[in-house]
Amino acid sequence: MPRVAGILLACVMLLAGCATQGPEDESGRGPEPAPEQEARTKPKPPPSPPRNEKTVRFGTVDSVRPVTLPGKDSGAGSLIGAVVGGIAGAEVGKGSGSAVGAVIGTVAGSLAGSAIEDHATRREALEIIVELDNTGELRAITQETAAGTFLRGERVRLVTGGGITRVEKLSRKD
Repeated sequence: MPRVAGILLACVMLLAGCATQGPEDESGRGPEPAPEQEARTKPKPPPSPPRNEKTVRFGTVDSVRPVTLPGKDSGAGSLIGAVVGGIAGAEVGKGSGSAVGAVIGTVAGSLAGSAIEDHATRREALEIIVELDNTGELRAITQETAAGTFLRGERVRLVTGGGITRVEKLSRKD
């Protein structure tokens, strides 16, 4: 059993080496404030965030189809799977086989945990094809279904800003 604990400890240390650190120096503390900053009694308020201009175009929905957006890979599923798989693999392989079992269990658990995380974080979305009024060009926009459903022939606006375009229904006033 002490050998299994040593193997698991080595696996955990190996995985911990992959972790990232924040803006700390070697002492574990963040950056020191400049002396002139400490002398101030009243800090300046932060600048207001910039207001980005957005482009608005109008069009008609040509088609809509459901799609699935891929899941997010934070690494948590892989890490948890590796730990659980390593423990299970070490228990299955008795004696000298426990080391091999732990390694195989760690790899298999990591792959399984990653796949489970990917599947659990997938999101349903719509691919909306819009024909633009001014040019007749077709634009495909994918957005989550929380934005509502769209029907073929429905009038919409496309709002683009910061590299992101979203489709919005026009109200009766527009």
